[in-house]
Amino acid sequence: MTKKDKILHSYITNILDDEKPNDVEILTKQDISKLVKRIEKTNIKTLTITPKINEVSLHNCDLYIVLDDILASESDIGIIKNLLSQKIVIFTDFKQSKKIDEIMLKLGFQTELRNKINNLKCYSYNLKTYNNKRTWNNSKGWANPENFDKFRW
Repeated sequence: MTKKDKILHSYITNILDDEKPNDVEILTKQDISKLVKRIEKTNIKTLTITPKINEVSLHNCDLYIVLDDILASESDIGIIKNLLSQKIVIFTDFKQSKKIDEIMLKLGFQTELRNKINNLKCYSYNLKTYNNKRTWNNSKGWANPENFDKFRW
């Protein structure tokens, strides 16, 4: 197992420990049997591994992981984000780095890991933490006449 694989496997198991998902789908063509052995030690009920997004059943899962051997297009990522899962982790390499950074930023993903030595980047998206409700950006309190002259800009 390479150093890159060790980083990838430990990073994924840390995510699984933190998020505690029931259903996980992994998009990859690689042999990830060592990772599967680590995942079996967690409380995951369903683990689906597939090489193509088209082969994935259209049911929601708790966590969707795309490994760096799969080149997911912007529309593929949109399908995953809008139809398949609310929590997504995507690993990429540094090929077309600026283009991938732009796409991920546009789709609301955050950069979680950048490791140029091992040629590994990780982006994540979590709908629950993506757009938190802000207390200052609502109408509560602003329609009250006693606040009218206090808050002008």
